[in-house]
Amino acid sequence: MTNELPEIMFKAAVRSNVGLVRQNNQDSGYVGPNFLLIADGMGGHAGGDVASAITVSRLSALDTPQHSSDLLGELRSAILEANERINAAVEERPELAGMGTTVTALMRHDSRLCLAHIGDSRAYLLRNGELTQMTSDHTFVQMLVDEGRITEDEAEHHPQRSVVMKVLGDVGATPELDMSIRNAQVGDRWLLCSDGLTGFADIRDIKHVIETVDSPDDACDQLVDLALDGGGADNVTVIVSDIVEADPAHTDDPGSNAGSVRINPHYALLGSSAEATRQMTVINDDPTADTDVMHADDIAAIGAGEHIGPTEPGMPGSADAELTAHPASTSEFDDEAESPAAAAAPGHPVTAASAADEDRKLSRAERKAQRKADKKALKPAAETLEDDDDYEEAPRRNFFGWIVTVLVVALLAGAALFGWRYIQSQYYVTEENGRVAVYQGISQDLGPISLSHLQEQTEIEVSSLSSFTQDRLGQTIPAGSKEDADDIVNNLRSEASRDTSGEDIQPGVNEGGDPAPSSDPQAPGGEGQ
Repeated sequence: MTNELPEIMFKAAVRSNVGLVRQNNQDSGYVGPNFLLIADGMGGHAGGDVASAITVSRLSALDTPQHSSDLLGELRSAILEANERINAAVEERPELAGMGTTVTALMRHDSRLCLAHIGDSRAYLLRNGELTQMTSDHTFVQMLVDEGRITEDEAEHHPQRSVVMKVLGDVGATPELDMSIRNAQVGDRWLLCSDGLTGFADIRDIKHVIETVDSPDDACDQLVDLALDGGGADNVTVIVSDIVEADPAHTDDPGSNAGSVRINPHYALLGSSAEATRQMTVINDDPTADTDVMHADDIAAIGAGEHIGPTEPGMPGSADAELTAHPASTSEFDDEAESPAAAAAPGHPVTAASAADEDRKLSRAERKAQRKADKKALKPAAETLEDDDDYEEAPRRNFFGWIVTVLVVALLAGAALFGWRYIQSQYYVTEENGRVAVYQGISQDLGPISLSHLQEQTEIEVSSLSSFTQDRLGQTIPAGSKEDADDIVNNLRSEASRDTSGEDIQPGVNEGGDPAPSSDPQAPGGEGQ
């Protein structure tokens, strides 16, 4: 009797919402019977949405029941290929420089799951009533937690909690992926989400929804509501998936996507025309060629006729090779030549043996000085004066030092002005005398100097809001502009009024038909299984 685990598949739903503050949705998500993916893009107004769309477009091809025996290698290769496409898109469109995206993906094969992760999106597993975070955030704050410098509670409200250390995209480094194989059990429930959920909803409320709401579609809707009720200052994308026994009739069913890849299907085409692998021009295709760094002294030695490194018979610098610059001719300097450079003058073949003899006669520094003297002797007096390293050296140094000082002062002044203007462009919402208030500036102080001032105090009583929102107000809710702050206040006003009216809000949830159907056959429109 065998104890083989049954084959499984995903029964999943996905939702993506622009939130209450952002102007565009940079998140993308995908769900299918064999593959789940969250991609939280970053890189400005035109960038993050492109990176996440490219990533989902490429990786959605993994939504197939057939995979190689090397699951980790297959998923890793696909992610790295998506990374190359993002970088190719930057080459095609330089204005997209710096764009990137997180990736949190689950790929199923038989009864196993392959988990890949980079960035600060998250994957949670609910099993036997326990909700466990299966990924680790690649953030500056998480690094501080791992090093024991701050606690988990301090990390929740740290001002740099959104600073991501590792992402996919145009970041000048090869992606460092966290990858693992997980055993799946029928009855497991997985949650994949961007930080737009975990940054604005209490984990206890998230767990309650995951545990008590049977339908993945309904669970996604309620999780989005939690993020919006918590301020909704970021895009939010969630995937809820149940692990069920595989049904061969449905393992090839088409998947569903959401977010930027659905709103902007044309973004997915960027970078696809480039070759998957780019190679630099090969100068020496010998795989055994020496690749040590050549130092300045070695370069000078080569110019002097010295040989650096091993040689082969018949090659320049070998014992049986002779280098003749020109046919034999006479030179007025031949009789006085004492350096290898002079010995290599026209009419004087130089062999390895003769070069070795010269090496014994003069040190490298002496040869360098001799070459400099010979060079000066061949030039007119005026030209020699201009090339003299010691000519007016002190005044030149003083002049350049003065220029550097002026530039540093100008840069510091510009930075101070930019910083002040930036501070004045920021707002945050907090509590003031029991009411919701809007401050202009940032909540930090510079010593005795306050970097913010009260801009508006509203009529909204803090006591009429949920305890979670009250906690967020105590920590301050940042806003990038006055309009953003007004949106947050309006949302809080709606929350306060819902205590009596019982109304609910779901602004911006992707529902209904696809406004711009994707041409990608692996990523058709739809909202769940």
